Amino acid sequence: MELTVVIPSYGLNALLRTCLAMLDEAIRQAGIEAFRVVVVDNGSAVPYQPSEFECRQLDVVRLDRRTSFSRACNVGAAWRPASFLLFLNNDVLLHRLALKDMMALAADARVGACGARLVYPDDRIQHCGVRLFGNGDGPHHEFHGWPTTSVSRAVRSFQAVTGAALLVRGDTFRALGGFDEIYPFGFEDTDLCLRIRQRGLGVTCSQAVDSIHFESTTNKLPYRHMPSREIFFRRWEGRYALDGDARR
Repeated sequence: MELTVVIPSYGLNALLRTCLAMLDEAIRQAGIEAFRVVVVDNGSAVPYQPSEFECRQLDVVRLDRRTSFSRACNVGAAWRPASFLLFLNNDVLLHRLALKDMMALAADARVGACGARLVYPDDRIQHCGVRLFGNGDGPHHEFHGWPTTSVSRAVRSFQAVTGAALLVRGDTFRALGGFDEIYPFGFEDTDLCLRIRQRGLGVTCSQAVDSIHFESTTNKLPYRHMPSREIFFRRWEGRYALDGDARR
């Protein structure tokens, strides 16, 4: 088993250093020996220097012009193909046992993608699965904003999970052509999960431990999701099952 971790990143060097340090410990705890970490420098004003980051098996791939999350992820995945791919935001600090649990779930051949339980620094849920609704509503993160202590840790299947910390089978990702680069910002992760399900594979989310997600630290532009939202619903509305109340 080989693992490639892809981290698209723009600036925020100190945060990226912390992200990589936490990732490195999570890889150790998971007992993964064959791995590579690919940081995709997405046009940072000052290019990253590999020597400023303490992380084993690190490659830095430089894009001189800033591009979409989907494009940056695809570049990183193609740089170092592997049997499993972990896509990770630079503002996610993985719990040291998070990757171990994600890999255990993804080892099931029926699972095509596995997300992670993510919380804000105040221990409120940022993500523990995604629910889909009709009439252009959603997708919504289940139990978003709830105290993590009030939300069950039972593992369930979902139609989608966030791309902020997403483990995918490499052969499945490549067969699907990766993230669809038509999406300028957002919804590329939900689109990928739905395409994975179309291949008969499941999507699940690790719930064992909480990893921290600061959420959208790099890009805080208002309404930044709207163009991608329109693309998503033109493509998918009426083509997925409707989930129940996101508060359940």
